[in-house]
Amino acid sequence: MELRHLKAFRAVMQTGSTVEAAKLLKVSQPSVSRLISELEAITGERLFTRANGRLSPRESAELILPDIELALASVEGLHSRVERTALPLRIAAPAGVVTRIYGPAVRRLLQDSPQQKFVAEIMSYYEIVGAVASGRVDLGFVKAPAEHPALELIDLATVGTDVVLREDHPLATKHEISPRDLGTEKLILLGRNRPFRVQLDQIFLQEGITPNILIETQAVSAACSFVREGLGITIANSLLARAEAAQGLTCRPFTTAPQHQFMLAHLQRPSRARTLRTFARHVKEVANEILTRGDSSASTNAN
Repeated sequence: MELRHLKAFRAVMQTGSTVEAAKLLKVSQPSVSRLISELEAITGERLFTRANGRLSPRESAELILPDIELALASVEGLHSRVERTALPLRIAAPAGVVTRIYGPAVRRLLQDSPQQKFVAEIMSYYEIVGAVASGRVDLGFVKAPAEHPALELIDLATVGTDVVLREDHPLATKHEISPRDLGTEKLILLGRNRPFRVQLDQIFLQEGITPNILIETQAVSAACSFVREGLGITIANSLLARAEAAQGLTCRPFTTAPQHQFMLAHLQRPSRARTLRTFARHVKEVANEILTRGDSSASTNAN
């Protein structure tokens, strides 16, 4: 007899059908039916009467219900205590996400769970997929495509592409910036040979523009630090561009620009799922606030 048998039994007792129990447990209806059949074989008792798509508990089911409820309450209580321990939550993301998005999300989680510890790993999107799938980290910030059979993905945001420049730059007066606007500008571009960079190179090529690339780097935060020094202009996904757009920087939408889909990845059956879900909710809140704040700032500065 396993926990899954007990959970299926309780769900059927609560709902009266395997279909509704499956929805409650987020499994398939045949799985629930199989578990109930296995439990009946284990106990040697017929537990339910089946009629018109409903399951009515027999006396044998009513007799074992209190003990099963007690057993499940004990296990769930243990899970809750494990959630409250100081075991570190291992999170991974590129550098800019760790500082601009994970930082505020960690602070919010600690307001309710002050004993929680963290290990924050800085990795590329590609490295994060493997780290989460192998169990090295509990939660990773990834960019589509990020398919892996071991992972469950939580959608965060799909954003466009922004040009990041100083507030005193002449192009800051424009509502949006086209590739032709950047034809003579010094550029700080990201990620040579990576998909986004390849897309940018194609955009410039189609416009017949040879970009004047002064600096190449791998992190949006690094690119924006060069922009802040007046060394040029960078182009980045709108989420991290707007997260970095402070201290004299502003963002403008880049026309005909690629879209970027961001997600959080964790194992399909993660440990400390409650803490993980709570942290993921905070990450999504922070991302949405950055995008909302960025839209407002761009509109104000362009008018």
